[in-house]
Amino acid sequence: MTQKLNSPKETDSNKANLAEESGYQEEPAELEAEVSGLSDPETMLDLSPNSEEAAEFETMLKFGQNPRLSQIILDNNLTIRYTSPAATALFTGYYRIQSKPFFNVFRQPLGTAELRILIMSLKSPERGFSWSGTLVHKNPNMRTLLTRTVINPFFAGSHAILGYLVHFEDVTDKYNTRLRTTFSSILEAAKLKDNDTGKHNERVSHYSKQITEYLYKKQLYPQIDPDFIDNIEFLSMMHDVGKIGTPDYILQKPGKLTELEWEIMREHTINGTFILSSYPNPMAKEIALSHHEWWNGGGYPFKLEGDMIPLSARIVTVADVYDALRMKRTYKREFTHEEAIERIFAASGTQFDPSIVRVLTDTHESFDEIWNRFTDSNATEPFNTDITIDYE
Repeated sequence: MTQKLNSPKETDSNKANLAEESGYQEEPAELEAEVSGLSDPETMLDLSPNSEEAAEFETMLKFGQNPRLSQIILDNNLTIRYTSPAATALFTGYYRIQSKPFFNVFRQPLGTAELRILIMSLKSPERGFSWSGTLVHKNPNMRTLLTRTVINPFFAGSHAILGYLVHFEDVTDKYNTRLRTTFSSILEAAKLKDNDTGKHNERVSHYSKQITEYLYKKQLYPQIDPDFIDNIEFLSMMHDVGKIGTPDYILQKPGKLTELEWEIMREHTINGTFILSSYPNPMAKEIALSHHEWWNGGGYPFKLEGDMIPLSARIVTVADVYDALRMKRTYKREFTHEEAIERIFAASGTQFDPSIVRVLTDTHESFDEIWNRFTDSNATEPFNTDITIDYE
């Protein structure tokens, strides 16, 4: 029995999208033939009713089930025959798992190259007719799900493959925790370098998340999804990590900086981009590099303007400046919430994206709540931070 990757109505569009996303220009028919080869009529068992193999499969299906584990069972034709309650719960919102060929349901997380490797593994005696890897499952309305996935065969008494057990382990939080722990160490190092800013980074994180959640609720930007919100909450804290490379005498200088000192200070955007270059999400570099760009092109380091500035950086810019205005410095007093919001609205269309500033019309009170909740206790007056809005 030949299994198709897609239904006839889906074939052309799905394969075109697959080739574009994966970067491979492969004839779809060749890949379909490889999938079909897993069900070679010469080696395929007879699972028709009352056959010996069918009885063995039903026994395997009965005793192989574990409702507490996220698993599915396939027959030797790679058709889904059992889905555990745990697997159903895990993939709710991502897939509707039915009695369909495995690749029809789980096609989206497999690029062309990955699918070819999987097929070769399931054909390979040297690999035990098995495969393991990490699958990335996406839904625009949910966080991306990462699963460690293992496919192992069941064998009949004749030593032919009877079916497959597919086990899924949710490793999303494990992956994100490991990744963020590594980069949080860099953030802590930056705090030691510039330790007079108190809880500034934490507050910027909360402001940024507040703005982004509002934009997501209003569906104002298609690129904002639950992943975007989750990422900006963490990565906005890294916006000034490049100050690790700024000389201490500039960071700790009381009073205003000279023009030469400003030039050196502004290099922290470039430095931060290099430091975060290995972070897998480009948002990290976007924020570090562009959170001092101005909507009208008057910022730095590249004088980007308007939509040329990444959305994540435009959001963090507003959050960063609001918090800087609220903080007392050696050369300026602490602004009240009302004064800070007034200054930001006055700079709409010049320093700030007007669509981001408009969000504050409905959300600005939460900014004051965040400021009061995460206020610095026993903090010294911060020295120089690179916020260039006019304080006079």
